[in-house]
Amino acid sequence: MPSMAIEMTRVTRRIVSLGLAATGLLGLSGRRARASAPLWFGTRLDAGQAAFATAFDSDGRAAIDLPLPARGHGIAIAPDRRVAVVMGRRPGLFALAVEVPSGRVLAQVAPPEGRHFCGHAVFSADGRLLLATETDWEGERGLIGVYDAAAGFARIAEWDTGGLDPHDVRLLPGGGRIVVANGGILTHPDAPGAKLNLAEMDSSLAIIDIGTGEIARQLRLSPELFQLSIRHLVIGADGGVGFVMQYEGPAGDAVPLAGLLRTDGTVTLLDMPRERLSDLRHYCGSAASDVSGTIFGMTSPRGGQAAFFRFADGAYLGSRPLSDVCPIAADPARPGHFYMAGGHGGIERVSPGETGTQLASPLARGALWDNHMALV
Repeated sequence: MPSMAIEMTRVTRRIVSLGLAATGLLGLSGRRARASAPLWFGTRLDAGQAAFATAFDSDGRAAIDLPLPARGHGIAIAPDRRVAVVMGRRPGLFALAVEVPSGRVLAQVAPPEGRHFCGHAVFSADGRLLLATETDWEGERGLIGVYDAAAGFARIAEWDTGGLDPHDVRLLPGGGRIVVANGGILTHPDAPGAKLNLAEMDSSLAIIDIGTGEIARQLRLSPELFQLSIRHLVIGADGGVGFVMQYEGPAGDAVPLAGLLRTDGTVTLLDMPRERLSDLRHYCGSAASDVSGTIFGMTSPRGGQAAFFRFADGAYLGSRPLSDVCPIAADPARPGHFYMAGGHGGIERVSPGETGTQLASPLARGALWDNHMALV
């Protein structure tokens, strides 16, 4: 994927200069998406390394294309699909709320002093709250920042996640709780890219009650797998949670990179053929469920592979290649199918058992996609 370097003072200056000047900025002139037409919203770099938030249609044509003050990461979609919030890449200092399909910037959000965004957020079921993963630098603790969408995304509360490095967050069925992936890796903005506690990592899944902000349950893997960092989450139609990981231990170890948290509270780690597991190079960068919620895919930009599993029994269904692949999202028209994109360019329609179809638009061929995209 494109370079991960972030220079904090430059990012801060660009946030200030961007301001809300983009409030009147629409998606590409003359190419407005219908409200009912599906869009895939992701973040990318252009050939000059400028960062953008871009939504494209099923043919890979841009419907929204907004400049960002720095690289983006995850995209949170409101329940009514009229608002997308683009989160800054960790250590993130910005989030942009964007109207869909116009591309109008509705709000610009910054974390409080001493906090940074960790790349992901989710809306509450009623759309009133945006719940964002954050880190308290000096306190060395993970947080959920609570933002009031009806009040310009003002920050109104924070909840402890019970661990370090909260990354992905998803709303659980029923809407009363969220699940948080605590990656367990200690970082600090003064040491960009450094992982400061690999000998004592503590990753976990935290279930948090939205009504109280309290941790209802926390689950960890077995102690010998302590260097597996839980990073990304997907929700199945049956209410189970798929989770995908990266491994920070010895290069020669063969460890699972995906698991399922069942509704009865049991955790299962998923098997796949040894050679296909080796292809992933200990790293999964994104995950998505299909439109039916019965299959999920996970991607490895390091390995240039996407792997697919079934929620019901955790069965491995196959892998598909794409150079530097990371963003993945459902194809709403076809159960079992996905769109995925690469950091070296390329958008492809795929399923576990079929040869992928490359989209032919200039955007599809030329954009350098970052980690995630979301179906709008």
